[in-house]
Amino acid sequence: MSKQNNKNIKNGDNLLVKQLVEFGLSEKEAAVYISLLELELAGVNEIAKKAGINRSSTYVVLESLKGKGLVGTSDDKKVRQYIAASPEMLHRVAGDLAKKQEEIRKGIDSIVPELKALHKDTKHRPKVSVFEGREGLISVFEDSLNCKEKLMRVASSVENLLHIIPPDYFPQYVKTRIKRGIKMRGIHPANEFSKKIAEMDPEEFDELALIPVNKFLVPVDIAIYDNKIGYMSPKDGGIAIIIEDEVITDAMKKIFNLAFEEARRLSKEIEKK
Repeated sequence: MSKQNNKNIKNGDNLLVKQLVEFGLSEKEAAVYISLLELELAGVNEIAKKAGINRSSTYVVLESLKGKGLVGTSDDKKVRQYIAASPEMLHRVAGDLAKKQEEIRKGIDSIVPELKALHKDTKHRPKVSVFEGREGLISVFEDSLNCKEKLMRVASSVENLLHIIPPDYFPQYVKTRIKRGIKMRGIHPANEFSKKIAEMDPEEFDELALIPVNKFLVPVDIAIYDNKIGYMSPKDGGIAIIIEDEVITDAMKKIFNLAFEEARRLSKEIEKK
């Protein structure tokens, strides 16, 4: 590896590169693997820059590491992203490259703790899904109909999506939701469409707070249910994002409940007028 390349690898990592080479990886494979451990999830350009090798060589090295089970890919984004496997996978690599050579196995054992210090566990990362267009927005509505908690927390103007989703879909959605026993705790602006939707509520099945239009400052529709948070926007023909994570969703539920208390207060002021 050239002196220029070494500048991209920290001094502590240089020793790891040398040790990994001794255990069967090439110098470039070791540099890319260690770089990816630190980056967690990255594209080819970022990996190449971090490892200090050119882009075309990085593609070849990544494919080699994939074949050894040390690198995986994520297709969540348009540009392919790569993720390093846990350093524990080096045990299997050692077994494949040098069968029953206990010296190599012991050597790997000696550096696994240090490699683990570089590796950040991605198992509990939030899952993010993106949906586009009318069908994408509708698919998020349909997903909410599978709510196991039987309670949805929603902040929605409804009208935001009217020019994308057919108006007759919403009454149908509300009927299906109620039929499935899924209640809604909703914050909505007191506009005509929201009032029509509220009138569909049989015997106050839902908890709704209709607040003054000038007080509803939420630019997107938000739905919180089970361990998911859905954001829906009419931007660019309609886009929806679902974040799936228990801890983040629990925090949002608590924040929403506080907002709902204030919304009910504003709603009562409208009723008095």
